[in-house]
Amino acid sequence: MTPREEADLILAVDVGGTALAGGLVDQNGAIITSQAVATDRFGRGEGILKNLLELVASLEDETRRLQLPVRGLGVGVPGAVEGGTGRIGPDIQNIPELGNLPLRDVLQERTGLQVVVDNDVNALTLAEWTFGQGKGLRHLAMIAAGTGVGGGLILNGELVRGASGYAGEVGHITVELDGRPCFCGSRGCVKAYASGPDLVAQVRELLQGERSSIWTELTGGDLGRIDPSVVFRAADRGDAVAEAVVAKAAQALGAGVAALINLCNPEMIILGGGVMEAGEILMEPVRRWARFYAFERAFSRTRLVRSGLSKQSGVLGAAALFLYEERRRDTA
Repeated sequence: MTPREEADLILAVDVGGTALAGGLVDQNGAIITSQAVATDRFGRGEGILKNLLELVASLEDETRRLQLPVRGLGVGVPGAVEGGTGRIGPDIQNIPELGNLPLRDVLQERTGLQVVVDNDVNALTLAEWTFGQGKGLRHLAMIAAGTGVGGGLILNGELVRGASGYAGEVGHITVELDGRPCFCGSRGCVKAYASGPDLVAQVRELLQGERSSIWTELTGGDLGRIDPSVVFRAADRGDAVAEAVVAKAAQALGAGVAALINLCNPEMIILGGGVMEAGEILMEPVRRWARFYAFERAFSRTRLVRSGLSKQSGVLGAAALFLYEERRRDTA
């Protein structure tokens, strides 16, 4: 790599259900500058694509201001992405307006840059592998529990995408055969118990009956103010409803972790996303259930850790995604 290439920046964008985050990132994972906007600031429908294009244009303007060259653009999106075409699949729950959109082609035509588009948790997994705790490993998996529950897999030093971009969807492993319904059309998925919105939904369902005074104190009597952080605070204070919901989430996540261990035998599984910010109140029972469900010898060879990346991990992921594909092109 030439000195000039080392100085080149990557435009990196993380497309989320509530916010679009973008940044300029160097090859070492340093975020030179960043910005974020509400996903739907121009409304839904075509307004979301307009918003994304304006964010990319703003990042391009910033590179010109800094007088630094650009290597390309990486974009992480929720949902499956066809690896060969960069087309977003139809199963994009949080931003359905982007379903079936050939986003890579749209962005390449608009910017003239080399563009890589992939699932956001695939990108996060590459960030951990490139800049984080998974650096140097051959076999790595990640589970991100937030608005949904996604997963990523690196086996034999290669990102596993599958035939149509659905590889690694650990959030849709069935852990209860006749369990809670999931947007994917199935029932009893890990996501149906462990995503942030599903944690809140389960608590609200259970609170239709008698509730403890803890909820009045934490929400001011307005159950509409319940979010995942409130659920974990209530569980930490011994509320029976919150404890039951958190216990179920931990069991579901533990079963998902064990499925990855038994199927892929990774050296490390990293858990990230907003739900995992709860810390050991969730992580400890996840480890316990994973050990219960997995082969003991396989479990003993798998390090189970929480993500150590910053709040801007999605931007780092998009940059790591571009770097990964650039290396693949160079060695092809």
